[in-house]
Amino acid sequence: MMKKFCFIVLSLSFVATAVHSRLPEYDDDAEFDYCLRLSNDIDQCVQEETQRVLNSVKQNYRDILGNRKLLAWNGSMEANTSMLRDMYEGWTAYRNRLCSLSEAAAVNLEAIITTKYSCTLYHTLHHNAHLNGILELLNYKGAKHNQDFTLFKVYEHDKEYINCRQQEKKTKNECVNAELERSTQKVKNLYNTFLKDENVGNWNNGPDLKNGNYRDMFDSWIAYRNRICNLAAWAYRNADIEPKVDVKECILFLTDEHAEVLGNILFAAHSSLDVGFEDGSDWETDGGLAEGKTVTPLKRRIENDTPLIDETKSAEKPTDTGRKTPAWAM
Repeated sequence: MMKKFCFIVLSLSFVATAVHSRLPEYDDDAEFDYCLRLSNDIDQCVQEETQRVLNSVKQNYRDILGNRKLLAWNGSMEANTSMLRDMYEGWTAYRNRLCSLSEAAAVNLEAIITTKYSCTLYHTLHHNAHLNGILELLNYKGAKHNQDFTLFKVYEHDKEYINCRQQEKKTKNECVNAELERSTQKVKNLYNTFLKDENVGNWNNGPDLKNGNYRDMFDSWIAYRNRICNLAAWAYRNADIEPKVDVKECILFLTDEHAEVLGNILFAAHSSLDVGFEDGSDWETDGGLAEGKTVTPLKRRIENDTPLIDETKSAEKPTDTGRKTPAWAM
């Protein structure tokens, strides 16, 4: 039984460095266990589970788009559809690039990396959990256990923020903006480290951070992060759940999480089991789910400057009540 096998590269680095991860764990579903008992083909079983979870992701997008409360988000069904489409495409582009990088970093650990799709499955499960949380907020009707609701937990500010508030006596907004700058710079520094790294630098397939896979991964991550935080903060506000999570806290949370993921992948790139092992499997692509050593450059640049919602503004009156499932969610 392969419980919590997903994203094993990161799990190894957590153990090796004795660091407690904030990333959640997910159990494999019953269909996976049944598949494994019948065939003992882990690759096939993980691929099938990934497809099941991806179907659930698309269903969640349809359910979110079909929720009548959502009309007040951007004021029209057309605007909501466009935003959710970009969020889905940004997430997919980011996930595929992150997992391609993860595979490249795990070259010295491949003796135990027996599944082609473990990274893709993990991040699909992670995204699905976020979408489930947003749906729960949209369907909120009161009398819930607010303390148990953990979608984008309230961000724990860093020491510099605390000093900014207590010693420098600056406003919350000033201190949050400074923390956002520090957090984003931390991620950028990690990207720069990856580019110069002897083990994963060539994965960029380009001359610098302005051109290549790292640029595409960063841009698609930003585009996805800004959109899901925009939606999550709006849903929190309209559900009237305490403690609330605003846009900037959500962005801080996901930026900190992204830095943790990158840091652990970098650790894996310099780890080795020092055993002789050759994986003769055929790493074919299959609908964007396979983790290839290279990824196709982004064909449509997803704008990453999503405006943050005005959290002091009351919900606008819906102007469109149309219902049509977009092609990308089918």
